[in-house]
Amino acid sequence: MRLHNALPDDAVPVTAAEHQALLAAQSAGKVIRPGDDGAPTARRPTEPTEALRARLLAAVKQEAARRILAVAPLWRQLNDVRDIAATSERRAAVERRCATVDERRLRAARGGAGDDDAAPARALRRGRRSPFAGEVT
Repeated sequence: MRLHNALPDDAVPVTAAEHQALLAAQSAGKVIRPGDDGAPTARRPTEPTEALRARLLAAVKQEAARRILAVAPLWRQLNDVRDIAATSERRAAVERRCATVDERRLRAARGGAGDDDAAPARALRRGRRSPFAGEVT
């Protein structure tokens, strides 16, 4: 079945199955563009560099917040402030948690600079879950 009476001179015919596959890919967020041979192909849309940088930076900061909460939930952070003057044994644990939280905040502020912060961004680009899911230090 033809939708148009006049087709461009460089039009490439596609089968019904190829057409369905292209439409399914388009509904999944891909863009239909001509390939090297002129045949339609489904590709991931290109994203401007600044938009990509902003998205990845937001993802790194979100991951840092998740890691901080894994170390010390908000209620624990507030209690730690009160417990600073507690016994030396508890104080050492509080100081370790605070140091870990401070380190993760610093890395997030730097935009994820650090060896172990590259992995979440790579996983995000590939559409996978972070390899640090469930990490507790």
